[in-house]
Amino acid sequence: MRIQTAALAAASVASFLVPFMMSAVAITLPVVQVELGASAVELSWVAGSYILALAAILLPVGRLADILGRRRTFVWGTGVFIAFSLSASLAWSVASLVALRVLQGVGAAMILATAVAIVTEIYPRGERGRVMGILVACVYLGLSVGPLVGGMMTSLAGWRAVFFLSLPPGLLAWVMARRIKDEWRPARGESFDLVGSLFYAAFVVCCVSGLTGLASPERGLPLLGVALILGGLFVLRSRSTVHPLIDLTLLTANRVFLLSSLATLINYAGTFAVGFLLSLYLQVVKGFTPMHAGFILIVQPVVQSLLSPLAGILSDRFNAAWLASLGMALCALGLWALCGIGVQTGLWEIGAILALQGLGFALFASPNMSVVMGSVEPRDYSIASSLVATMRTFGMTLSMGISAVVFGFLLQDRQIAPDTIPEFLASMKIIFAVCAGLCVAGVFCSLGRVGRR
Repeated sequence: MRIQTAALAAASVASFLVPFMMSAVAITLPVVQVELGASAVELSWVAGSYILALAAILLPVGRLADILGRRRTFVWGTGVFIAFSLSASLAWSVASLVALRVLQGVGAAMILATAVAIVTEIYPRGERGRVMGILVACVYLGLSVGPLVGGMMTSLAGWRAVFFLSLPPGLLAWVMARRIKDEWRPARGESFDLVGSLFYAAFVVCCVSGLTGLASPERGLPLLGVALILGGLFVLRSRSTVHPLIDLTLLTANRVFLLSSLATLINYAGTFAVGFLLSLYLQVVKGFTPMHAGFILIVQPVVQSLLSPLAGILSDRFNAAWLASLGMALCALGLWALCGIGVQTGLWEIGAILALQGLGFALFASPNMSVVMGSVEPRDYSIASSLVATMRTFGMTLSMGISAVVFGFLLQDRQIAPDTIPEFLASMKIIFAVCAGLCVAGVFCSLGRVGRR
């Protein structure tokens, strides 16, 4: 098998696997809540811990892969992801499930930090657009079929069986990666900034933990204070060491890249919790099975996967920043519409709103990435894509954090059940309103790039 074919197969399957497992597990949460007796806040952590681990170590793992070898890191990451996915099926409590989800996120970070870098190294410049298109399609395919397959598996065999779905694609990616004989170590011989990496990871954990703990100010505010200190220490460390985790001048000296990264963070912070909340809404409020809820939730990622290639073509012909701003505005409109759903809301209304969200996200994602890569020099392509991926993951974490904060205030330690539906609906409307406000702010952030180079 040619090295190009093996690399593309491994990266494509891995690009499918990570979002597939994320969306498949999300659909199981109401069942997990009943079996493990999880509160609403604990349920948020089951979903968010996986993404928190991604946000905390994606940059350090990417840097470590450049030193030790990208192929090696990818192979080990696939193994770690499979091992802890299977282990999660044996979770005996909410705490154990959260811990195993964190370790599953470590494997996912090792995969995401290296997959795109490997295929970029192997394929010539003239073929990279086609290859990136395949990888993006695999990501959206994973997001699309995850709720459907996860819902069916949960209905047929229980939520624990969902974690076994990682085994076939994970093994395929591992085997394909093992067929690649080349190795890439662009930072061979350079030191790894362990201190800076610890500052960064601790900053992310404290920041998100503080946000989710704001329902109890005596716990949340001190953590946010510690996060502020750790963030400052990370910046000081990055400026003083020879080989920092990231070169901060990429952010401080490039306004377009800074605004594009911030727009990514805002967009994902505003939109990621939609699937989590609507999964609970459809199953608890509407009474649908996980499988039926998956059929409904599939609308948004299907629209995204169908329209994203068109959005990419449009971004080559028109101002990409304008298109991304339009997409952000449509996301805000969809979130505002979600504020109005209640017990009597029809499925066609929910489907229409999800389609609108999919359109907005498609118009934002591809053009925004086009602006990002067009704002940096070729030597910075790798770090630029890594930083944006980190912002994307951190935005997902913040989105779940917002949900946990609101649930903590209104539901406290009570479960989401028929007798707490009024409180759940009130919480959901507040969360959607906050997220809509974020996306409105994101529109202005995105427009700040128009006309800049």
